[in-house]
Amino acid sequence: MIAPLIAFRNIFRHKTRSLITLSTIVFGCVALIFAGGFFEDVYFKMRESYIKSYTGHIQIFKKGFLEHGRTQPYNFLIDDYEKICREVESIKTVKFITPRFEFSGLVSTGENTISFMGMGVETKNEKANNEITNNLRQSSNNLTVGGVVMLSGEQFKESETYSITLGKGLAQAIGAKTGDGLVLLTNTVNGSVNALDVNVKGIFYTSSKAFDDHFMRMNLKTSQKLLGTNAVQSLVVMLNDTSNTKITLNLLKQKFSSQGFDLELRSWEEVSDFYNQTVTLFNRLFLILKIVITIIVILSIFNTMNMAVFERISEIGTIMALGTKQSGVISLFMYEGLFLGILGGTIGLFAGGIVTTIISSIGIPMPPPPGATMMWLSEPKLIPSMFVFSFTLSVLTSIISTVYPAYTASRLEIADALRNK
Repeated sequence: MIAPLIAFRNIFRHKTRSLITLSTIVFGCVALIFAGGFFEDVYFKMRESYIKSYTGHIQIFKKGFLEHGRTQPYNFLIDDYEKICREVESIKTVKFITPRFEFSGLVSTGENTISFMGMGVETKNEKANNEITNNLRQSSNNLTVGGVVMLSGEQFKESETYSITLGKGLAQAIGAKTGDGLVLLTNTVNGSVNALDVNVKGIFYTSSKAFDDHFMRMNLKTSQKLLGTNAVQSLVVMLNDTSNTKITLNLLKQKFSSQGFDLELRSWEEVSDFYNQTVTLFNRLFLILKIVITIIVILSIFNTMNMAVFERISEIGTIMALGTKQSGVISLFMYEGLFLGILGGTIGLFAGGIVTTIISSIGIPMPPPPGATMMWLSEPKLIPSMFVFSFTLSVLTSIISTVYPAYTASRLEIADALRNK
């Protein structure tokens, strides 16, 4: 019981040196808590933006579409989709389900002609998804619909069969603006050619530059009229919370299997390659940061404890002459290192939480990430697991960096130590 008290008192014998060591531990904790919160915020906003603007939480296709749909997209259409929608909506975690139809074609202003990707959507359900991540910096005249920011004009209404909205990049490429008339040309599901006159109701942009550069959006009925079918290509399921994705996916698989629906499902994680690659990249960067901070903390504490041994050689010789065993000397210094880690880690947790909260309340303006067009506002989150990791790392590094100095102190010869001044 005496050893811990002596060790705790020894921390404050050299206040300046101990303060520097504690500052290193605190800085390490703050850096880890802040960086962990920053990366988690990036993951969250990127994930939710992709889900709301394009992928949804779960996508439903006709069986075989994912394997052969690129070469034969119209051979895998869902005919009785309204029945499937009713079955999906019966699940409590489902916010809504909306049918979509993607196709390619040519769009012309009369002077310019360019290829495009079209997306037919049900307006009523797309409007239900009017939440967009808080990181978007928008002017007062921008409207948000289903994860899509309206740059000009407005979203088409259910009754406006021949109105479309253009992605920002596509509109610039063809030189179109709100109010212009366009001609769409594509192949129907039967292989014949069909054209349709449409009006540009608005221009939008999302978190994905690739999407904005190629896509136009229109009413589902407009796309079906253009393609000569009453079927849809996919069903997009939006949930009340992203964390319910796996549970809902399993429920849907069981329901479809029991009712004999010839369908296949994919979660947002399975179709979001860019997101998954970004998470992998950031996780590795964070790992490097953890390693660097760990090394810095270990070297700092090692230096402190090594200096403590050097300065207290005669004191060590005295307590050993009084009967303290080698294990007692080791425990004395190990307790000292342990207390440094606990004290620094505790202060670091409070400091990290305060710093992260303050920065989150202010926000950090960030440029558009690669492949995106939106600036965003970073709001680092407080991650409980990061607090646990930071404190654990502080204690473990303190103990590890104390082992060698403690062992060195215990190996001193009593006579040599007592002669040291």
